[in-house]
This record gives sequence, C-alpha cells and structure tokens, in this order.
Amino acid sequence: MEEQIRQYFEELDPEKRKALLEEIDKDKPSFRRELYKKRFEFRRKPDRIADLWLFKCVYLPGLYRRKFLKKATLREVNLTIDEFFLREPLTAEQREELYLEMRNAVRRYLSTCRSAKYASSFFGLKKASDDEKFQRTTEDIWKMSRGIARVYGLEKELELWCDACYAELIAYEPSCEERFQELEKDFKK
Repeated sequence: MEEQIRQYFEELDPEKRKALLEEIDKDKPSFRRELYKKRFEFRRKPDRIADLWLFKCVYLPGLYRRKFLKKATLREVNLTIDEFFLREPLTAEQREELYLEMRNAVRRYLSTCRSAKYASSFFGLKKASDDEKFQRTTEDIWKMSRGIARVYGLEKELELWCDACYAELIAYEPSCEERFQELEKDFKK
C-alpha cells in the first residue's frame, strides 16, 4: 500500500493517478480523493479533467508582477489559499498528503519548463539556453511562492506551498538554489 501511495504522488498523468487512487482507496472517502477532486475536476464539465493547480502555477507569477488592482489581486491570492486547503485544520497525515500533492503540481509545471519554447524571446524566434531556462524557472517559482507570500504578507498562510515549491525546484535542478536565495535577499516590497 505504501508503495502505491508513493507511486500515486509521483505520477504526473491525471488519468493514471485516478486509476492508482481507485486501487488505493477502493471507493472509500479519503483526503487524497478530496485533493484529487479539488485539483482535477472541472466544475463546468465534470467529465473533463483539468489540472486547476497547474493553472495556478502559471497564473500566480503574473499576480506577483501585477502592480495595480492590489485588492483584487489579494482576493485572488486568498482564493488560491482556500483552494489549496491552507486554512483548513488538517491532521499531520493530511498535511503531508497536501504537501505531496502540491509538489506533484509543481513537478508537473516544471516538466513544461523543459520545452524548447519555454523562456524563448523575440516572439519565440530566439530559443533559450538551459541556463536561461533555469533562471526563468527559478524566478517563476520564487514569484508564485515566496514572492506572492511576501508581497501580500501571507507568509504564514502560504508556508506549506512555499516549502513545496522550493523543494520541488531544488529536486528539479539543484543549481537553481543560488538564484532563489538571491531573489530572497533582493526582495523589496
């Protein structure tokens, strides 16, 4: 069972994850099921799978950059906190599962950062080097986690999300740690 749970949190494909979840939980209610539903079930079309947390990974760096409409942006960030169950009273086991689910979402986002078009410039004509991709990836991860948390004073609420983003970034590319720490040091509100 433990091996299946580990496999479940490592798998990136939503369909395969759903099949693993069925094997693990056997139609019993569980926090894992709740997380899966919150992350992948598209409310308007329940028969379709949409990774709503992957969308947040793409969307949050843009909110960090937004210098206008601060109240609306804060409202968006607070909605994200609620969607990530970060205000819910959780048991230690649920907190661990939430952390692993967040890391899975960030890992799925990072898998898209390896594409040839990621971090390209001049209307996509100039391809980015691996170093440029790692630099951009690090900046995006920092903005969607520590950056957002620090700009809006939500470090406590977003702590688990920040930890998951950082851990997954360093697992993805250990050389990104130095740039991440530079962003932390250079932050000005």
